[in-house]
Amino acid sequence: MRRRFIVSGALLGFGALITGRIAAQQAPRRISVVGAWKITEQWSRAGGDAWTARAIPNASLYIFTESHYSYMYMPGAEPQRRFTDPNRPTDAEKVAAYDSFVAGSGTYTLTGSTLRLQALVHKNPNEMAGEPLNYDIEIGANTLRMTIANPPFAPGQERRTVLVRVE
Repeated sequence: MRRRFIVSGALLGFGALITGRIAAQQAPRRISVVGAWKITEQWSRAGGDAWTARAIPNASLYIFTESHYSYMYMPGAEPQRRFTDPNRPTDAEKVAAYDSFVAGSGTYTLTGSTLRLQALVHKNPNEMAGEPLNYDIEIGANTLRMTIANPPFAPGQERRTVLVRVE
């Protein structure tokens, strides 16, 4: 009796393994935002007007884990200016450095085509006030298009950012 149970159990386990592999092969691949991304396009428009291209950032990085995000980029094509004395920047150099990048980190949820970013840390303290940013997204294997309407950083406008996966 015991031998039959062991053989039957082994066959049952082998059948489950085969069935699991077939199901995995037939199941559509879940596309995810998890990974590292860089900005390849930025667009804006007001009141349903035509989209206007904005400068592609000199450098950018978006990182998504299973539940957290972080991004930093420098708007415009020019690199950041270096401080004259890296240990004692002038007030003007500090302001210029602050104005030369955008940064935020926090948690996110992805429900259907809505990506909701909830800031925990942000360069702009007003964006840590508790209101999430809700993006409508389109995602492919290696591209992520994020569109937001009436964001706090550009009232009355729509902004679209296109990212390409780097990892």
